[in-house]
Amino acid sequence: MLGNKYVPLSKSAIQADQPLLFPVYNQQGTLLAEKGITLTSAQIQTLLDSSEIYTLHRSLRSAVTSGNKGDENEGILRLPPPLKRLTDIERILHSVYKNPNSSATLSKVLTIINRLQSICEKSPDAAIAKIITDSNDNYAVRHALHTAILCELTATHLEWSLEKKRNLLGAALTMNISLGFMQDQLLDQPQPLSLEQQKIIQNHPTKSVDMLRHIGVQNINWLDFVSKHHELIDGSGYPNGWHQQNIPLGALLISLSDVYCAKVSGRNYREPIYANVATRDIFLEKDNTEKGTLIEIFVKILGLYPPGCFVRLKSHELGIVISRGERIDTPIVKIVSENSKHPFERKIKRHTSDKNYAVQEIVPGNTLEIEIEHNEAWPF
Repeated sequence: MLGNKYVPLSKSAIQADQPLLFPVYNQQGTLLAEKGITLTSAQIQTLLDSSEIYTLHRSLRSAVTSGNKGDENEGILRLPPPLKRLTDIERILHSVYKNPNSSATLSKVLTIINRLQSICEKSPDAAIAKIITDSNDNYAVRHALHTAILCELTATHLEWSLEKKRNLLGAALTMNISLGFMQDQLLDQPQPLSLEQQKIIQNHPTKSVDMLRHIGVQNINWLDFVSKHHELIDGSGYPNGWHQQNIPLGALLISLSDVYCAKVSGRNYREPIYANVATRDIFLEKDNTEKGTLIEIFVKILGLYPPGCFVRLKSHELGIVISRGERIDTPIVKIVSENSKHPFERKIKRHTSDKNYAVQEIVPGNTLEIEIEHNEAWPF
């Protein structure tokens, strides 16, 4: 049972289509809905059907005294570093994949969307670095998160509406919800896929849509993106073999992000592909179709050397990319000390647009005796 720092909420405390003035928790203290998100009537009903709902006493007091202004300390409190916030998101997403049919699943996904959009807006380089440096053993969870990050950054560049982006992120986070942790099991499986496993994989987009409808997802774009995220413009995709005219741009973007993240993520049976090689492979698929335009934007956003990559410069210095530059091949690099317990003790930054410090090559992080200090490289 919750302690006295929590207070129960009445059903009337949450209003449809109005930003929440306080976070909402269940009886076990699990966060169900983040402060500031907007819920529909159907989503609120799903939330209320799941359990009794609570909030923090101080959050309720602040909402009552400040109206829509939120926490009285907001603006002077410093947010935790991006990695901490992304790690918190991973924990929530893990609980979604562990128990996808829970009545609290939709609220959790909406909370993740809200938090992830905030991080991508304020700390886009840190979010990309999470993809490149992530060592989380749970592939299903980290892959969904990584894919959602790239979808958010690309859709923002395309100036999609907030609502459409939220549904895109929802789809990216839940595209494989019917597989659960099966992806992790397959990574450890030495033998080829069985016929039953092949059938499950072929049908997972359809099964995921069915599960999402069951937990209360009604948005047609969200469901359509999930349904078609493995369809290919030439009709060779699955489960239905749709061609380009039947595949929405959101599904193509999820597919593109999905492929890139799979390439740069290490597996038990192979090392990750270098980021610049993964980008090159994707760029070679560029054509005159809508997908070709999407690929061009995607490459511009990531660059050849995205944040999180170790690189060797023309000056022979070793550095880690901390932010993207003006061109796809001119990132900003922080010089690090090799074989040091304090690799970030040097405060030197190099702008690789200067030809004297041009990037010569990517250096695999696993060949270096350097532990990435994410919070020092991307403190905010």
